[in-house]
Amino acid sequence: MNTVNVSGIILIAVICFFAVILIGGFIFMWVFCMKIAKKQYANMFIRESSDKWARGNSAPDNPEHTVMFETGMKWGNENAPYMKEIEMTSFDGLKMKGEYFDFGYDRACLIMAGRAETCKYCYYFADLYQKNNFNIIVVDPRAAGLSEGMYTGAGMLEGRDVDSWLKAVHEQFGIDHFVIHGICIGSVAAIYVASEHNPYVDAIVLEGPFISFYNVLKQRTKNLGKPTFPVCLQMGLLFEKYAGIDIFSNTPIKAIRNVEVPQLMICGRQDVSSLPKYFDKINEASGSKRKQMVWFDEGAHSHLRIRNLEQYDKAVTDFINYGG
Repeated sequence: MNTVNVSGIILIAVICFFAVILIGGFIFMWVFCMKIAKKQYANMFIRESSDKWARGNSAPDNPEHTVMFETGMKWGNENAPYMKEIEMTSFDGLKMKGEYFDFGYDRACLIMAGRAETCKYCYYFADLYQKNNFNIIVVDPRAAGLSEGMYTGAGMLEGRDVDSWLKAVHEQFGIDHFVIHGICIGSVAAIYVASEHNPYVDAIVLEGPFISFYNVLKQRTKNLGKPTFPVCLQMGLLFEKYAGIDIFSNTPIKAIRNVEVPQLMICGRQDVSSLPKYFDKINEASGSKRKQMVWFDEGAHSHLRIRNLEQYDKAVTDFINYGG
């Protein structure tokens, strides 16, 4: 055996050794991180029992959130005589529950909450629309409150549910005109409904929408001090396995291109979940011919109204009553 052959064998052996190390390391990392992904996915997006995400204050340790919840419950109690319980069956067979406050108007606002919230949280925004002559629809999203389901749908499945809610209220109460006010995932649900050109949707109000749910996962995972790769990729695969949705290619910024109804985006510069740097991109991508943005310097994610009550309400009131 000559020197060249020996050198070649040694080189191949070295390459094989490092290849084994790299592949083995990747397999170890994938298995280790999958445990993190499954735990995080189950904690944030799977409802294992009816006690999880029940009707109630989802953040009792947060004083600001508690004020929002208690203010909303006061409105709900004061207007209880106008409330009718409503229900519908989702496209995938889930029994969904909600409430309809009938004040005798010919239009209604459906207020759609974000993850882990229920119809009771939505009460906080109801007085704004009641004062502007809207009936009020608040619903328990899938896998929350009294609605059935185990898996949340990153706004995609919730959008299909909102579509069904509008049709159900139209059929039962004869309402033809709706505004959807969505918060976080609820705002993305509004985008998906409007992008499908639901004939009953007159306008959408979006508080804290996001460019893609994968981006949201990366930001939240980073905030938790966990590795974003491959954990977020793995959670995306878990969404596809359990919820049947593709968070990689089916994104709000793609869907919003098909939106044609008037659109108001409410944006917070302190938002650490739906990052402010993406709001302009979302707005620019929208196909709406009448789209507006309002910015607030103060207020956490989904907490913009409580920090900017007068300005928030004026922006929404001017938008929904625009006569041009």
